[in-house]
Amino acid sequence: MDPYTPIKGKCNWWRENLMEDDRYDTSIKDDDKRVACSCFVEGFFWEYRAADVPSNCPQNRSCRYYIRHS
Repeated sequence: MDPYTPIKGKCNWWRENLMEDDRYDTSIKDDDKRVACSCFVEGFFWEYRAADVPSNCPQNRSCRYYIRHS
């Protein structure tokens, strides 16, 4: 996934990037691979297991720049 392309149905500035260290590591199950998530404008950063990535930005109710991408 291109880290600069908005994800349909999520905050316009929400970004999800698979961690490079996990991308080609076959010893890690797909659900356990780490995903770096960030709010592109506010600068917040979170790291989740691929299976636990939230359906939207955790701070979507307080983000000054929140615009849902459709």
